Amino acid sequence: PGATWRWEAAMEMVVQCICGGSKMWPAAVSAAVGAQLNKVEEHADPPFETQLQPQKASGFLCYSASCDQPLRGEPIREARLWYLVSDEQSEPVSFSLFINGFRFSVDGEEQSVSLSPFSLVRNCKFSCGTFVKFANLKIFKISLFTQGPCYYFGLSVDELGESEAEEERSRWILDISHAMRLVTQSLFPAFRIRCDPLPHCPTTTNRLMAGYLVHAHDEHTIAVLYCELHAHHGEKAQIILYENELCLTPVTTIVLTECTVSVEKVGINCSCFVIEGHDFASRTMTERKLWLRAVSNVKVKLQNQAPNPSPEQLNHFRSAINEHLETVRSTFEEPVDCDPLLLRCPRRCTNRGPVCTSDVVLSDMSNNAALWSLDQEVAAVSANSTRCAMRGIDAPTRTE
Repeated sequence: PGATWRWEAAMEMVVQCICGGSKMWPAAVSAAVGAQLNKVEEHADPPFETQLQPQKASGFLCYSASCDQPLRGEPIREARLWYLVSDEQSEPVSFSLFINGFRFSVDGEEQSVSLSPFSLVRNCKFSCGTFVKFANLKIFKISLFTQGPCYYFGLSVDELGESEAEEERSRWILDISHAMRLVTQSLFPAFRIRCDPLPHCPTTTNRLMAGYLVHAHDEHTIAVLYCELHAHHGEKAQIILYENELCLTPVTTIVLTECTVSVEKVGINCSCFVIEGHDFASRTMTERKLWLRAVSNVKVKLQNQAPNPSPEQLNHFRSAINEHLETVRSTFEEPVDCDPLLLRCPRRCTNRGPVCTSDVVLSDMSNNAALWSLDQEVAAVSANSTRCAMRGIDAPTRTE
């Protein structure tokens, strides 16, 4: 919070806007990242009362989910790490971190991996008695969990000492997590979370909250969709995913019940979460917490078979969310004003007309879910996978 958007200062603003804290990358990393993102200018959130300008283009924003996209600029940090090639073998590699991915070499073959919003990094500790030969390594993993690859790297205690190896691992994890946050935030349009329904759109009458989220649309595509959480009605509630904030064209609907699974992904500075098998990434970790808390509250009402809310009760629910937004507003991360760090795909259209009021009556929600099933058309993305066909290892038995 309070980061100044001037690159003449230090790189502290990038760290603050990404993780909401005051820790800084090393000076060399800060200078390097600043050189790569010199388009970032002073940017303040629009007034909380500002009416958003609707997107005029048809379809919804899409980006390639491929992990072999070009890495941007020069490395912001480089070092010698140990790469776990298999369950039995580790090799020293030269590891380079970029603002949108990383690169390393194994047996003379260079491997480059671009990060996506659905990536996470965290400490990794093997269970006692297993893989004893890695006991002298402080290991961390980088997981691209919607695509499958998981990479394990370590720092040698024999080379650095116990304390320094632990500190270096922590620094690497933080720096990689900052790059992941930057990739995620670069995809979002300017917006604010809204609780009030739209006067021109009767289908938003039962809205509790709405805002943009990144959605793992399919194997090849990441979509930026406008998501709207509705209050419960009967034994169900719903989240409608629209093309944009006009809320005229739904892409799909997620039906919520008392048994709905909603969990966060565990990673350092990670804003990913899952609702009913749908992978999402929010703009900030604060927003992730808000979405999961709101969904949890709806589930509690369903579990207790609460009566359908009246208009007055809906206004009370919205007021409570707005009050919470005002309370946590000081912790919101500043928006990143830079080009998207993923390759953009052509906008995808749902090939459906504007949604009709009768289509979203909650009492007929089970029919709506079938009507708005997710479009599974494979995106026309050229996936040259030779560079990211890593020599992956089977995930060993471990305690993390």
